[in-house]
Amino acid sequence: MGTKMKESFYGQRRGSAPQASNISSSPPGETLGFRGIAGAMATIFLAGLLGCATPTLEDRRELIREDPRKQARFQEGPPRRVMMISVAGLQASDYLDPFGHAAADGALVHMPSLARLAREGATGLAAMPPSPGAIRTSHATIVTGLSPARHGIIADSTLDDDGGRAIPFMDHRSFQGTPLWDAALGRGVVSLGWPTTSGARIERILPERNVAIADDWLSQVRGGASPIVWQKLEAMALAEREIISRENKERNPASWPNAEEKDSAIVEIACQLIAAERDAGLWLIRLDQTLPLFYGAGPGTVEADDALARVDTEIVRLQECLSVNNKLSDTAIFVVGDVAFHPVHTTVSPNVILVRAGLVGRDPRSDTGVRSWLALARSNGRSAYIYARDARNALDARKVLMAEAERTGAFEVISAKRLAESGGDPQAWFALVAKPGVVFGDELVGPASTPSILRGTAGVLRNGETKDAEASVGFVAWGRGIRNGVRLPRVELIDVAPTIASLLGLRLDDEVEGEAILGILRSATKPPPPGPKRLGGDRSVDQRLRDLKKGRSLGNEAR
Repeated sequence: MGTKMKESFYGQRRGSAPQASNISSSPPGETLGFRGIAGAMATIFLAGLLGCATPTLEDRRELIREDPRKQARFQEGPPRRVMMISVAGLQASDYLDPFGHAAADGALVHMPSLARLAREGATGLAAMPPSPGAIRTSHATIVTGLSPARHGIIADSTLDDDGGRAIPFMDHRSFQGTPLWDAALGRGVVSLGWPTTSGARIERILPERNVAIADDWLSQVRGGASPIVWQKLEAMALAEREIISRENKERNPASWPNAEEKDSAIVEIACQLIAAERDAGLWLIRLDQTLPLFYGAGPGTVEADDALARVDTEIVRLQECLSVNNKLSDTAIFVVGDVAFHPVHTTVSPNVILVRAGLVGRDPRSDTGVRSWLALARSNGRSAYIYARDARNALDARKVLMAEAERTGAFEVISAKRLAESGGDPQAWFALVAKPGVVFGDELVGPASTPSILRGTAGVLRNGETKDAEASVGFVAWGRGIRNGVRLPRVELIDVAPTIASLLGLRLDDEVEGEAILGILRSATKPPPPGPKRLGGDRSVDQRLRDLKKGRSLGNEAR
């Protein structure tokens, strides 16, 4: 985690490979004489002493080296705990081979250890997030079993009261419905870096970082972290920064942690909490060192692939920490992606077009500030929502944006009816969907189209024409209560929360839209009572459209 890895909590240097067991120190060809017998007796005596002592990470690694997952794979009954790990931008191709199979040992994939879990447990060939493909939207759906229109996290951010600024969905009070951490309150919950948990009733919490703020990670999370978690993080930061100060004169110690070091710190804290006496039933862990590389270098690059490989190592480390504390055999592990990233090269700024049409008034003191607006675009990456004060302004905005779409061919205008089908923001009048290689920006000045600073982005808006491969992410479930060798052609992330609730015996909202994925659960596990059908299961699109219109609070006219 620094330029020189220090001893971890368990006494092992992080990043080092497990050493092979050395059962005999005799040279090749030496017969077992008196020295050999004496050595064997000493070894037995020493082993007895070690049995009374607390074993180190490497000691227990030797005990489980033959098959550290054997117990978890074959024991019946529900798990004692569920650990859900979210990996930014994870896709099934990161652990599947070109034929769509969970890659074999030695195959060239980005995440070979996750491939092994996929082979031994259950995997979704295409796991579908909600619309749009926004990070906080996906995470909210994962933990509630509700669609964005129901849980309220309709994008990564929302408009403020005046509609001019984007406010990130970080506070847990933004939720409608019951997230898993509320349902599991009595079982104990650990949440490390999980989005939209700030201020939540979580026993051990480290809130997410707002990347839009320049403050360093430690400054941001200090006030929101639970005392025990902050104590461990602060001690870790002091040690790591001291190492940097002593051994790396070219680096500012205050720059710790970078994205890679942050993931490593989160896993280290998780390992320390795993070793603690208090045993939580629900673990939510977010690993996102891939995120800046997906944006900055782009998906499919060497830099992004290397980050995925490092995340794979961190997932292995979490398994090892469970093993050395005798907790792996009764744990179920879920590894899920959040959004699908795609390469981009051109930025289109719809607000520039709206400014020219007189629908947005710009603050002359700022290049990006909105003074007033009649219609406004807010980007989700590869899609954008269009808001309007009233129906007339919405029609004016649609007219000028349709003309730009026809002129450039860079994007498509999605009608209110199609937006309703995709489960979009109820406050938006219509939406824009970018063509491949295009990303939407929120700029107010300059050309409407410019070369993109970003190399990759998410934000796919699912509609009837969206292919699964364009929007899908990764999904792997493994461990106690999970069937072995199950391949699911398609998984909806809205079904993850009901599945975990079934494993842990938790009760979510009666009107939860997701359903437990019974095909991956062992027969001994009892699913919760079924809820009503999902949104759209027994209602027409026209009815949903009328429901969405009722939610628009920015308009001044009756719909």
